[in-house]
Amino acid sequence: MKKYWLPFSICAFLLMGCATTYLQQSTNVSNVKKNYDKILVVSRSKDLSARLKTERQMVSDLNARGVKAESSIDVIKTESFNKELSEQELDDLVDKLLLEGYQGVVLTNLVDASQYSDIIPGSTRTAYMPVRYGRFGRYYSAYPATYWEPDRVETGVVYTLESCFYDITAKGEDNLQWVGRFKVKDPSDLITVIQKYSQELTTELLAQSIAP
Repeated sequence: MKKYWLPFSICAFLLMGCATTYLQQSTNVSNVKKNYDKILVVSRSKDLSARLKTERQMVSDLNARGVKAESSIDVIKTESFNKELSEQELDDLVDKLLLEGYQGVVLTNLVDASQYSDIIPGSTRTAYMPVRYGRFGRYYSAYPATYWEPDRVETGVVYTLESCFYDITAKGEDNLQWVGRFKVKDPSDLITVIQKYSQELTTELLAQSIAP
């Protein structure tokens, strides 16, 4: 089976090749659902182009559902993802976001990328073959012939991603509001995967944690 690799660390999307959903599970950690004046969308990727596409899609989907959201591309530089921030740096970042009117942050991060092997069971099929009788080759009857197809193994890469939503107005407290876990097998089209991931994320956030 051909393997596909997407050019970014977070949306290396981003459950199964032909599955109908990427979302595996989600939890409203705070058990609170409320309105937010402005939300920052952050996609932790070292690939600037992929990050930009992902954040813009999520912003577009949130805005279309009545939630004011903006991309982090001009607020948090890519270099910030290359190192762990100190507590002071995190506090300074939150203060900056609050001053700019942000109340919530959606953060998406690649959790794991691992090889998988699936065994596809074999099958049988039966065809009826004609039997010739007589010197002129007339088809008189038929007999069954069974064909066996062996098991086969498909391999590839499955990506696990996690999106978290934080209420940054609850400074100094545990402010995680919602978390969702997503999986994608062998993604082949970056744009299609980003669109689908964003739609599922937006739908789940509005259903559980964000009131438009």
